[in-house]
Amino acid sequence: MIHDHILSLIGHTPLVALGLLNPYAARVRIAAKLEDFNPGGSIKDRVALAMIEQAEASGTLTPEKVIIEATSGNTGIGLAMVCAVKGYKLKLLMPESASEERKRIMLAYGAEIHLTPGHQSTDGAIEEAYRLYRESPDRYVLMDQFNNPASIAAHYRTTAQEIWDQTEGRVTHVVATLGTSGTVMGLTKRLKELNPKICIVAVEPFAGHKIQGLKNMQESYPPGIYDKHAPDRILNVEDESAFDLCRKLAAQEGIFAGMSSGAALSGALQLARELDQQVDSEAEPPLVVTIFPDSGIRYLSTPLFAPPQEQGVQVRDLKQRGMVSLRSGKAGLRFFTPGPSLDQWADISAWRRIVLLDVLARFQRQKDNQAEVLVAIADLDDRAVAAARAEGKSLDESGREILAGIRELAGLLGVSDAVQFISAGRDVPGLMSACRKLLSKGLGYEKLRSVYFDVLRDKNYGSLLGVDPEKLRAGMTVDLDGYVKDNPRDFTLLKRTSLAELKDGYFLQTEWGNVRPSWYLQMAGAVLQGSSPELTLVLGDEDHKFPHLENLSSIWRGAANFQPQAWITAQSSICAEPAQDSSLTHFLDKGSDALALRFWLLSGSYHSALQCSADNLAMWSRNQQRIQQTLVRLHALAETEAPSPAPVQNRSVGQNISQSIGQLLFNVKQSFTDCLENDLNLPAFWPTLFQCSRDINTAINQSRLDSGEASACMDLFRHLDEVLGLLDWAIIPCRQKEIPEHVRTLCTLRADARRQKNYAEADRLRREIETAGYRIQDTADEPLIFRR
Repeated sequence: MIHDHILSLIGHTPLVALGLLNPYAARVRIAAKLEDFNPGGSIKDRVALAMIEQAEASGTLTPEKVIIEATSGNTGIGLAMVCAVKGYKLKLLMPESASEERKRIMLAYGAEIHLTPGHQSTDGAIEEAYRLYRESPDRYVLMDQFNNPASIAAHYRTTAQEIWDQTEGRVTHVVATLGTSGTVMGLTKRLKELNPKICIVAVEPFAGHKIQGLKNMQESYPPGIYDKHAPDRILNVEDESAFDLCRKLAAQEGIFAGMSSGAALSGALQLARELDQQVDSEAEPPLVVTIFPDSGIRYLSTPLFAPPQEQGVQVRDLKQRGMVSLRSGKAGLRFFTPGPSLDQWADISAWRRIVLLDVLARFQRQKDNQAEVLVAIADLDDRAVAAARAEGKSLDESGREILAGIRELAGLLGVSDAVQFISAGRDVPGLMSACRKLLSKGLGYEKLRSVYFDVLRDKNYGSLLGVDPEKLRAGMTVDLDGYVKDNPRDFTLLKRTSLAELKDGYFLQTEWGNVRPSWYLQMAGAVLQGSSPELTLVLGDEDHKFPHLENLSSIWRGAANFQPQAWITAQSSICAEPAQDSSLTHFLDKGSDALALRFWLLSGSYHSALQCSADNLAMWSRNQQRIQQTLVRLHALAETEAPSPAPVQNRSVGQNISQSIGQLLFNVKQSFTDCLENDLNLPAFWPTLFQCSRDINTAINQSRLDSGEASACMDLFRHLDEVLGLLDWAIIPCRQKEIPEHVRTLCTLRADARRQKNYAEADRLRREIETAGYRIQDTADEPLIFRR
């Protein structure tokens, strides 16, 4: 068959069953209607043709007039294709944030494009289109898809009927996304005529979303053709879910779909999960049809299908002087930081780096990425000797005891098992092997029983920080009288032992004599101990920037031929009083809570110094307590009897939470991801978290939060705390059903006594409750019960 023109191919798109991405396939069938099979590549071809034919039929469109329309891309492409065939002039207004692919396709069809500010999204384009039409109504014909009944009629006549015919009337649910809303309106109108029992579910993104082509009706102009009461249900989907499903559709189903298709599938899966719990095993499985509006080809210039090196967490790399993404290597993601010295093993600056990398590793693991943190402990350097001498112990014994203390402190601070504390002294043979390799390459030399690294023999020395080794001022970091080097700029690998150290046994016997490895060799050697010497990120202290990091770079390059992907440094802590003890154990001994200390360590940007003062710590301790108390209140509410759900129009499928709470949870999760991925910028997230806590408490106080919503909020807190580790889940109060009946009776009697101001009886009942193995805590609401 030979078609007269390309427009006759619009419609009749295929319906394809989804298998691998449907975990409920045994009980709920999902099929996708692939609208990218239209000649213009999207569902908007239907609307474009319908609007132009309607304008022709009404006489408003004549050859001398120019068609104008506001579009995010697909409608514009459809109009450009139809106008190219019919010979009309076309001017399209679209946000500059639209993908480059769409712009170029429209230009190829012969359309004129006028770009509007990207931050105004489609609304800015709509405003400009209306302005042009108001000023020159005789010149322009405004398609106005947002108010044009033809947008509904196109899907009423074609899309809906095709779904009915292709499924032979067996379709039970249809899921479609909301943009101009014509698809949902047309599907609802026609399918309800064919079978009133068919459930139409509209998918709406949250406010602040990044899914091109879709609209959140609260944050933008709602289309005039949109009736929120028309679909049976409206649900919200998160950007991350939509984008992830787009990538999975390509990798697992072979369907290269666009952003809104991922959103549609996310909604269909939410619905399928709910249906899976309701389906009668003997009844015919429900058939859910979802609409995939376009192809992924139009999003290649967006982050949707960006390669791994352009996705995820980015940091400001010292070497490249700009933002770089952290890419997974053969061993996954490996982060490194020098640990505290043994004579100051609770040093705040070191633990600040450790806790920050712990958060980064947790975040990566939450995304199913393999991640670990290597914290190198120099237990053979001068400061380790000082610590051992102060305790009157051997290096080995002192090192083992302090390392045990470090691991105990890590446990108190909630440091996860992703963090490994590596003793340099446990692999002395490895340190010696690294030395030999450097010497064999001519990068090191022995002089008077010490071994040095020859910086001038390393042609890349200084490349990390852009330093010229010929212009270095010698003696800036060490006392040159204590070393005998060929070049004062060289750094030590193995330092010969002093008489005092020889007497006390603080040395290693090697082929070069009695020596101790330098801090540089120990730090580098800790990484070389593994079978895969590779690093994703090195986080040093600002004081490590030069020469410490440059020296580590040289050792790794020379001994193992590798370089970390990225290097960053954190500012040190600054104490309010110069003589103040700047150790975490000092604050713990004074009664500070360990998790409050963790919050304090994460409070500021690693680019800024941490203010070490009692007042600053007290403020962040109060912040931690407020978040903890919010969690406690949510836990108590989540255990109450859930009221009847609100009307389905305002609640999300599968979650049963109000749109306002759903939006709140989305905003917090999105802010959390955005801030962490933007150079680990946690300080930008704290205001969002604090506002979330206030909003939740206000909702609880005003009885606007039901049990299901409280559970959803707790899920958010769990999601955040899997990464942040700031909350003590062990002190969450007992659920009512977990408390023995006789203890509940005692609590009731005590409450009565307190209301009657019989405090002596209330105290007696408190003691009886404690004898029963429980502890009661009075709050502004109901008292909380904990196990003792």
